[in-house]
Amino acid sequence: MFRDRIKANYNTLSPSFRRLADFVLNQSLDVALMTATELAQQMDMDAATVVRFAQTIGYTGFREMLKEIQQIVKEELTASYTITLDTANDADLFRGLLENEKHNLSLVQTQLAEQTNVILPALASARRIWVLGQDSCAHLAALCAAELQEIDLPAAFVVSDPLEVAKHLKEAGPEDVLLAFSLDRLDLQVADAINFARQREVKTFAFSASPVTAASLAAERTVVCPGPTQTQTISFTGLAALIVILIAAFAVRYPERVTSARDKLQESYRGLLELRTLTTSEVDVENL
Repeated sequence: MFRDRIKANYNTLSPSFRRLADFVLNQSLDVALMTATELAQQMDMDAATVVRFAQTIGYTGFREMLKEIQQIVKEELTASYTITLDTANDADLFRGLLENEKHNLSLVQTQLAEQTNVILPALASARRIWVLGQDSCAHLAALCAAELQEIDLPAAFVVSDPLEVAKHLKEAGPEDVLLAFSLDRLDLQVADAINFARQREVKTFAFSASPVTAASLAAERTVVCPGPTQTQTISFTGLAALIVILIAAFAVRYPERVTSARDKLQESYRGLLELRTLTTSEVDVENL
């Protein structure tokens, strides 16, 4: 395993290789989603150094090491919490399933990586924010877009249909952000939308139940919210919780903007109530 190989060779590594070793050990999820070039840029070194590091700890090259890292990360993220499903008591079944969701949320917490630090600034400075998902994730995407609109961010939900994506993103550019939600590998339309956006230098983020969905692999940055269960369904608890956390975190980082948005909403609502009162008083309801 890559962790064992790194630890076995750690004391003999050069300073630059030790920096790489520390990053691979501490940010294995990030590394699983990177190419050799991207990892080199992250560490401010050349790609050849990354390849030599992999060879030094016993791999033929970076590709072999990456394949093992991806497999191990996937196994760790898809390990479900073991519960008893054949209980006769529904209350016990509910408790067990809730324990599984708590387990998934704890995995989200431990897998949050440094790349998460760029999400809030990207949203704060975005000219437009496109949010999309496929199938059941379309509902999560619509909810996320609505919540972002509540805090006065320029968000819009986009159906993952290719024609709709083309209409919405035809003038997208570097000042825009795309947020994609993904539960399984059948999210090819979402992955196509991400690739389309990246061609236009749009900042792309995927919130996914797995690091190996098409959307996860296509996006510039991915936040993994594991969703394994012992049933035939995939859990979207982590993805739904992330929407709540995203809004709350933005409110903490940009309180003035959120307060201003709430004040504007309340002012508009009061204005509508006043108009309704005025209209009601002027209309002869009995003669309508």
